[in-house]
Amino acid sequence: MTIIKILTLLLAGIIFFLGYYLWAHRQKAFLIFHPEKNHALSTIVKIYSLILIISSLITLFAGFFFAPWILALTLICNVTIIATLPIMMLIFLQ
Repeated sequence: MTIIKILTLLLAGIIFFLGYYLWAHRQKAFLIFHPEKNHALSTIVKIYSLILIISSLITLFAGFFFAPWILALTLICNVTIIATLPIMMLIFLQ
């Protein structure tokens, strides 16, 4: 059970880093995207960054304080959120 908590902590850290990275680049160019030129893309980046940061905190708490089925449900939500992010970003690829 300890390895699950360690891996959950690692996952929460990665998700938090992704959310922070998107938040820090909501008005700057990053990779091949330019949210400073497209207001809709800037809004998507801002919303996804907040969702990822909140999701990382929920994952952290679920990993240490709740039952395994709640952790599994949280992980499924994380997978869905992270899988939809590139799809939403590719819509704005120019």
